[in-house]
Amino acid sequence: MKTLIFILSFFLMNTSWADETCVIYEAQDLYQYQDRILALAKTAKSPETLKSEMQQPLRCLVETYKDSDDMLTKYVAGSCLQRLMGGPEIQGFKKDKKYDIVFQSLINQQLEQSELLTKSEIADFAKGKWQEYIDFCKGSVTELLCSELLPTNDRIKLQNEMLGATSMLVLKSAYHQFSGETKKRIHQQITKLYRETSKESPLKRKVIEQIYREINKPAIELRGS
Repeated sequence: MKTLIFILSFFLMNTSWADETCVIYEAQDLYQYQDRILALAKTAKSPETLKSEMQQPLRCLVETYKDSDDMLTKYVAGSCLQRLMGGPEIQGFKKDKKYDIVFQSLINQQLEQSELLTKSEIADFAKGKWQEYIDFCKGSVTELLCSELLPTNDRIKLQNEMLGATSMLVLKSAYHQFSGETKKRIHQQITKLYRETSKESPLKRKVIEQIYREINKPAIELRGS
């Protein structure tokens, strides 16, 4: 069954992102963007070329996952991103060396970003995950029960650099969403991650440092007080 035409126009400040429109008629059309990225892993003549030429199809997947209201479209975009970001193999999609090349390129791209929490692929991926989370928690699900479904520290430690950093960003969103004892508990969880995340996981470390600084910013004093 065809989904509604979903068009995402990119007005991006980062000149490395191609100013190209992504048009999707069916959810399965998203696989072409995944395949384009994987093909580049084999044909790109340098890491710089790979980084540059994968931006448009990557942004198509990320923006679709973040912004689509169609459940199937969102699911397919998220599944493609999970695989590209080092997620486990699933039936019908066996991973090979191309995935490893793309995965490492993605990590390098994130590490080059100075504002990982707001201007990065993992930031937008996390926004999509957070939207799924709050959609599930609407209605009769209590705040306490909903907070129990957040990524745990043990899970984040087991996740790879990309997916673990994304889970950390989901925790950041939860910290700003919740209040009271739930907010306090999430703060403690983030603090523990900040203390225990090794520099041997450079992307996770960079993300948790930025999150920790954000949630512990001192209140700005009023002028003249």
